[in-house]
Amino acid sequence: MRWVWVCAVPVMAAAQQNPVDLGRWKNFTDMKVVRNVAAASDSLWAATSGGLFLYAPSSNRFVKYTNSDGLSSNDLTAVSIDGDGNVWTGSSNGYINSFDPRTGAWLEVRGIAESGRVQKAIRVFFIRGDSLFVGTDFGISVLQLSRMEFRDTYANLGFTTQAGVNDIKIHNNRLWVATDLGVSSAPLHAPNLSAPTSWTTYTTAGGLPAPVCNAVAVFRDTVLVGTLAGLAAFDGSKFVPVAAVAGKAIADLLPRSQDLVLLWNENPGFKIASYAGLTSPVTVLTARTDFSATSIIDQPTKTDLWVGTTTNGLGRWSSSWDFKAPNCPESNLFSSVVVDDRGILWGASGISNRGRGFYRFDPGASTEAQWKNYTVETSPSMKSNDYYKVSPGASGSIWVSSWGYGVVEVVADTIRRHLDQATVPAFAGSVPQDPNYVVIGGVSIDSKSETWVVNRTAVNGNHVAQLKSDNSVLYRNSPSDGKFTNVLVDGNDTKWFANAEPSDKPSGGLWYFNENLTVSGTAVLGGWGSLSESDGMLNNTILSLALDRDGYVWVGTDVGMEVIIVPTNPKNGRLRPAPFPFRGQVIQAIAVDAVNNKWVGTKEGVIVVNQDATQVLAQYTVLSTNGKLVDNDVRSIAFDHGRGIVYFGTEKGLSSLEVAPIQTEQSLSTLELGPNPFILPSAKPLTIKNLAAQTTIKVISTDGKLVSEFAAQGGGRAFWDGHDKNGQIVPSGIYFIVAFAENGNQTTAAKVAVIRR
Repeated sequence: MRWVWVCAVPVMAAAQQNPVDLGRWKNFTDMKVVRNVAAASDSLWAATSGGLFLYAPSSNRFVKYTNSDGLSSNDLTAVSIDGDGNVWTGSSNGYINSFDPRTGAWLEVRGIAESGRVQKAIRVFFIRGDSLFVGTDFGISVLQLSRMEFRDTYANLGFTTQAGVNDIKIHNNRLWVATDLGVSSAPLHAPNLSAPTSWTTYTTAGGLPAPVCNAVAVFRDTVLVGTLAGLAAFDGSKFVPVAAVAGKAIADLLPRSQDLVLLWNENPGFKIASYAGLTSPVTVLTARTDFSATSIIDQPTKTDLWVGTTTNGLGRWSSSWDFKAPNCPESNLFSSVVVDDRGILWGASGISNRGRGFYRFDPGASTEAQWKNYTVETSPSMKSNDYYKVSPGASGSIWVSSWGYGVVEVVADTIRRHLDQATVPAFAGSVPQDPNYVVIGGVSIDSKSETWVVNRTAVNGNHVAQLKSDNSVLYRNSPSDGKFTNVLVDGNDTKWFANAEPSDKPSGGLWYFNENLTVSGTAVLGGWGSLSESDGMLNNTILSLALDRDGYVWVGTDVGMEVIIVPTNPKNGRLRPAPFPFRGQVIQAIAVDAVNNKWVGTKEGVIVVNQDATQVLAQYTVLSTNGKLVDNDVRSIAFDHGRGIVYFGTEKGLSSLEVAPIQTEQSLSTLELGPNPFILPSAKPLTIKNLAAQTTIKVISTDGKLVSEFAAQGGGRAFWDGHDKNGQIVPSGIYFIVAFAENGNQTTAAKVAVIRR
């Protein structure tokens, strides 16, 4: 390989700006999974599964870097520092970046990433003079630093097949390479290191305890190799196993003046040991039994040992352990996100034993306190970490639903209560064979501030629970099989139910419920109704729901999106948006911004359309944003309208994009009504604009009688379908639309002419 692409990347490079955004991205990832560590004179640099971080022990300061700052990839696998102080990182997909801490400038090397190789992860760096030796899945590539060009690639190190390279050292002008197939060695200045015959290989037949070799070190003029089954020393012709550590899975080696430090992993935990030489015993210095480690270093102070861990960031051991990690989410999984009334983001992690609880992000807090993580380890009442959905509750509370362990309610950063089959109120089990296994779906709040909770496949048929404001509960038995995962309450207090998650996709269709029997065709089933493919629906797998500023219900399916424009008559008031760009798309998330644009999360990125989905305003993918969007598989979207931020939840982290901050009017002004006259019956409701937050609408006839009363649906707007409080279409005439804000302290009114045909 003799080619390289190098480009300068500014520290805060912006994606191409669209009319709906300001072009400024940020990414938030878990940086506690440390793959490799490098040390400068006063700091440590950690390559993690969520990006790069700097830690300065003297000031206890962290600085985080992700692909929104200049990295080509967050999934880092290697890090090193050259003689000029530049930090080099390598990723699992072959990208190499160089960062100059003095100037903040980034360089990108794409040659390996854009090669035709299938496996091309960067595993290790070794720097000697002007050469950067890059150990990869397929061999070694040598980058000449002064010219930023690849000089050579050694893809065959003498083995019968290509070997992944885990470590590289030079001793007595020979290259020593630890690989997945054994050890390979060659003269550094051999005329053709690309030739397999230039290399001498050592396997288990040559004394290695195991073929997989993770580390190579030179200690007291001897080459030692750490393998998955112990340590071996080279005697000049072969490797000799060190009996004292036979069977130990050596992860890293650290030569010091007085000893060789060994790091090996056990099940569970890891140990650090001191080895003074071939005739000396191995002395265990310290051990952990709760997680494993990946690398070891003794700088910058040389008085302490530092390890990179798989769960806790950096660990410092002196006489006891002290773990250091930047403030960050517990994992990169964001299956669901919402923003509460204070502008605080809440995120859930997932299911199938992959979940890591849930998280809170406060953008107004200091960088050391923005993230708070809730796990079963810190909050045993959760009973599990499989929490997959977050929902806003009444009075600023947050509900977080688990797959199998009930639901928790969070108030003011504290878990207020946990509800399952054994609590009051109780939720029935979801499977007959295990009554304690309770799968809770989404939670939503109606106009009376009552809480509606989905209990997926409840064995007693109580698929929905209505938690009333007086603390009583009313269970609702649905006529379906109850495979509900989310609930949305519209402006008419109709409950709409999604039935699918990306990992679980039943096909029961779209179900809805209104206990007041105000939805057409639901009286026979006690307020329940449904739409399916037999009614002309695109698909029976319902993944996402959203209520827009016009009161329309947007429905995301496995093959596209539909809109219910008359929620009181779903079977006849349905509109399928133009097929482009949603045809065949898996619609996993729908969010509505302050001007009624729709932001749609799919497996192929984010699509933004105007209010009626007739125009594409923007599209965001990993490619189109130069990697600023962390992943194309967007599972959830949420808006902070006050700060002007939209968040995208993925399985590789959380991305945010700045948009224009737009909020509802702070006080009532002149009402804007339309259409006026309002001709009934109508497929579209009367839209009432210029409303303050928390506004109640009353429709009053000219003789002073109350015709209808309801809460504004939000976003500075309300919608009236032309029906009275009994569900009947009103007669022709003049009606007063009266808006009451803040418990009636502010009032304004306007007139509308109704014409009934």
